[in-house]
Amino acid sequence: MTSSPAQEDGRPDDATPPPEFFGEADLRLDAIDRVHDPDPAEFVRDYVRKRRPAVITGLMDSWPAMERWGFDYFRKFFGDMDIHANIQDLDGKLILGQVGGFRPMKFEKLLDEIENNEEPRTAHYLRAYPVHRMIEHYPDLEEDYELPELVPNWADIRFPAETSGTTRNPLKQAGLKLAKTFLNRGSDKPASRSTVSSRVAAVMFVGSKGTVTPFHSDGMQTAAYLCQVVGRKRCYFVSPDQHAKLYPRAFRRQFGMAQVDYRKPNLQKQPLFRDVVVEETVLHPGETLYVPSGYWHAIESMDASISYSHQIVNEDNALGWLTCIPERYLAQLYFKSQGGLRAVTGAKDWDDWA
Repeated sequence: MTSSPAQEDGRPDDATPPPEFFGEADLRLDAIDRVHDPDPAEFVRDYVRKRRPAVITGLMDSWPAMERWGFDYFRKFFGDMDIHANIQDLDGKLILGQVGGFRPMKFEKLLDEIENNEEPRTAHYLRAYPVHRMIEHYPDLEEDYELPELVPNWADIRFPAETSGTTRNPLKQAGLKLAKTFLNRGSDKPASRSTVSSRVAAVMFVGSKGTVTPFHSDGMQTAAYLCQVVGRKRCYFVSPDQHAKLYPRAFRRQFGMAQVDYRKPNLQKQPLFRDVVVEETVLHPGETLYVPSGYWHAIESMDASISYSHQIVNEDNALGWLTCIPERYLAQLYFKSQGGLRAVTGAKDWDDWA
């Protein structure tokens, strides 16, 4: 498998200039490998096991969503759906759990606000909405997209989970067996797309230009796909070995929320951030971003955007996922002792961490 730098990949030029808000940090543009229709075994070897992010082309070429999905489509089939929209103040503090507030509304209302917004420092976002709920609302949605099969995923119960059998450590073997048994339960029975989407934690992101998801690492040590359908997103990555430079909150393996506002870093209080190495790439329609387990990332919408994502657990990160289960209960006790989730993070409930 060969990777190519962005400027040699034939993708469209990006009119948006490089960001200027990282200050003294080392920002490396177009730093993420781009691979086309990779061989699964080679991709697992070169990216999954080495925990390297990648932009993948070719996985979405057959998706009807590439022709169908847009604001008119979502308004027609999901307009009457009740949602909670994240209204983001882009001049405020941008830390996950504190990015603006949430307002209940119909999906149609959110789409109207996205299309008619005249406030450049405000962004409107449907963030991490469960896809299985959308399928229950409009069953034909399941015909629009495929579940990528490039990376083994024990939570994808269409397939039996498999291990390589390379480990000889009995404790690791036991842990992998336990995780595999729990995650892959029901794989011996037919399952609807809604059920599979629920198990892999598939979510939809629909938002206006400017929406931001600040630096975080995905909870429970999962890896993820981010499949871009409409618009472009600028993505920033920080490797797991640099986590201290992002000043993560407690229980970083469980939730992974940085306390640095990367647009306005306070280098007097957070001096380590000036030494962080940030890798950047731009994700275009029809491209899939692979985010490895434990990798810190922040995402910005360069245009009005529609994205699909789901989580991945396999032999590479199953033990991390398993050990996060008791940690989740400890985290809940911690937040309760500090006055609740909102008091500590600004989030109103667990879903706002997404």
